[in-house]
Amino acid sequence: MKIAFLHIAQVHVETFEALVQEIAPQCNRTHQSELLASTQTDGLMSIPAQTYEILEKLQTTVAVLCTCSTLGPLFDSFAQFNLKVVRIDRPLMEAAVKSGPKILIGICLESTRDATLALLNDCAKEAEDPTSLEVIMCDAAWPYFAAGDMKAFSAEIDRAIRQSIDQENTPDCIVLTQASMGVANDVLTDLGIPIL
Repeated sequence: MKIAFLHIAQVHVETFEALVQEIAPQCNRTHQSELLASTQTDGLMSIPAQTYEILEKLQTTVAVLCTCSTLGPLFDSFAQFNLKVVRIDRPLMEAAVKSGPKILIGICLESTRDATLALLNDCAKEAEDPTSLEVIMCDAAWPYFAAGDMKAFSAEIDRAIRQSIDQENTPDCIVLTQASMGVANDVLTDLGIPIL
């Protein structure tokens, strides 16, 4: 079995390698991140042809997993015709909707906001579940990620999330919307709120 990952940054290779080793170590896998530079300079709609070429090369894979929230809408369009193309944040949002109506959404990059909220609203509509969303921008954390300081990155996400929680209006779950934000999971567990 062969799977492919399309990442926003090289740092995610280690994260997803660890997951594959834990869940399916016998899997062959490949990691690619060449779409990021084009997206950041020219926008999402500048890369459909390039993405199609990559997907053509990956036809022998069982699944192609997009780990980037920004690229998610583009992968949704490909997924309509190719069921093995999956954005990893879709199951995340489906789980958030099931967790309860009050959802706290943590986002580090403004560029991911629209794609994230559109996906969450789609999942809520499909499940026919009402949701109450609070978006927390953790943008002060991103420079630490860009500098490779994951400890400070995690600490800044932790600070922003904790500052936003009102004890009289506790969310049913906290959604860390970008794969990179997973590093903050352990420091937030003492809140007693499910973290997705």
